[in-house]
Amino acid sequence: MNEKRTESFILRLTEKEKEMLVSLANEHDMSISSYLRNMAFKGSAVTKTDIQTVIELKRIGNNINQIAKQINMIPHEDNIKLYLQELHDFLNMVSEITKKLV
Repeated sequence: MNEKRTESFILRLTEKEKEMLVSLANEHDMSISSYLRNMAFKGSAVTKTDIQTVIELKRIGNNINQIAKQINMIPHEDNIKLYLQELHDFLNMVSEITKKLV
């Protein structure tokens, strides 16, 4: 719901309070109005930077999952011994077949 904001609210501040408010809004890359609305209704100011950080963390998580999947596909030492034995047996069979054909 993108309602048009038609209402205003007057807030009286000291000069120092205003400077602090402007500084905080700038730190969060927000307008003063957006900053105050977020703080009043959500209790925090979610910024574009926060959202970008979450997106980047998700990308990193996906990369870690892909790396883990690749690592888990690497044969374990026991499996390597089994594969080598099977390969040895297979080569022996090929050798015997070759001898019979020649």
